[in-house]
Amino acid sequence: MVVKSILIVEDDESVRSGLKLLFETEGYLVLVAQHGQEALDILEKSFDLNLGLILLDFKMPVMDGPAFLSQLQRKYPKILLRIPIFIITAGNNDTHHVKIKTSGILKKPFDMNELFRVVKQFCGVPLDLSIIDSILIHP
Repeated sequence: MVVKSILIVEDDESVRSGLKLLFETEGYLVLVAQHGQEALDILEKSFDLNLGLILLDFKMPVMDGPAFLSQLQRKYPKILLRIPIFIITAGNNDTHHVKIKTSGILKKPFDMNELFRVVKQFCGVPLDLSIIDSILIHP
C-alpha cells in the first residue's frame, strides 16, 4: 500500500509542529498550514498531492474551519469528496453548525490511539525501513 500524506491545518504552533514531528517520525509526509486560506493555497499549488487525510482545526484566524470547508466545496469539490477531513477541536459543541459533512471529529487533547487509528486507516502504514536495513545488513 502506498502511504498517503497528511495536511494539518492548525493555528496553534505547538499543536501544529507537535503533530508534524509525531507523524514524520512515524514515516508520514506532512504538510502544514496556519489557517484555512494557507491550506487552500497549498492545495491550489500542489493539486497532485497524494493526500490521504486533512486534519482541520475548527477555530482559526484569517479563515476558520467552516469557511475552509465552504471554499473547498466551491473550488475543489472533488477533494472534498475524495479526501477524509477530520475536524480537530478543543470545544465541546462548537462543530454542530458545520453544514458540510466531514469524516469525523478528534477532540483536543488527543486520544493518541484514536489519532493513529484514523491516520493509519486513511494514510496507510509506513514501511519500517529499519527492518529492511537489518535484513540487508544481516541476511
